[in-house]
Amino acid sequence: MNRFNFLLSTCFGVSFLLFTACAGEGTTPKEIIEEVTIEKIIDGDADPGLMHIVHFWLVDSLTEAEKKDFLKGVWSLEDIPTVNRMFVGPPASTPSRGVVDNSFDYALVVYFDDVAGHDVYQEHPIHLKFVEDHEAKFKTVRVRDNALVSR
Repeated sequence: MNRFNFLLSTCFGVSFLLFTACAGEGTTPKEIIEEVTIEKIIDGDADPGLMHIVHFWLVDSLTEAEKKDFLKGVWSLEDIPTVNRMFVGPPASTPSRGVVDNSFDYALVVYFDDVAGHDVYQEHPIHLKFVEDHEAKFKTVRVRDNALVSR
């Protein structure tokens, strides 16, 4: 991945955090900006790691109670020891453009120290239980894992 694409994907991740993750966590956008700034990333001062992004399209016939149960299950993933930080949210109501896909129902962003932490997460009983309990609610799931690197 060239530097421009890395910066572009990092900016997307930071923007996603700012607009979908602050509610309910008691974290303000200002605190996130102070913690992970683009300058830190460009200067190589950001810690490397892995960003695990999951987009969920849910079955159309789900009731509000089933959707709430799904979200409760998603938030249970935060208890997995290798999860450094986690955010969940619906698509933002940004203007429609050709490059924007906001057709999903919820996105999950999880930060790990490394691939090993991600691998522990994948096999952890909490994750396996989440999949077992909720996979019937998934119409489609798409995962994008991004390596976060410092130079």
